[in-house]
Amino acid sequence: MSKKQEPVTVTVKRIELDNVTLEGLGPLDVNALAREIENKMDQISEEKHTVDTFKVLLHTALFYAAKVYTKSNNEEQKNKAGEKQIDSAIEKLTLALNRLPLK
Repeated sequence: MSKKQEPVTVTVKRIELDNVTLEGLGPLDVNALAREIENKMDQISEEKHTVDTFKVLLHTALFYAAKVYTKSNNEEQKNKAGEKQIDSAIEKLTLALNRLPLK
């Protein structure tokens, strides 16, 4: 049974968002993420020498999307490598079992 999420209000760059719920996260976690996003936006604003909130927000969204994409691809590659190791182990076990004398 999933627990009902408590909606919270967060503010990022003086923009207030009401009724924010994120699956699996409580109010403290949601506020921590909002602060993290605001800090990342400040960093990008300095790096890109822009105060255009919309552009900074898009750069921030791309930054976090890239993190998710990279993590997903890394996990997929690890899974494929693990599958290859298992297939190789099965093949070696099968060959070894086939070489055993039958009784």
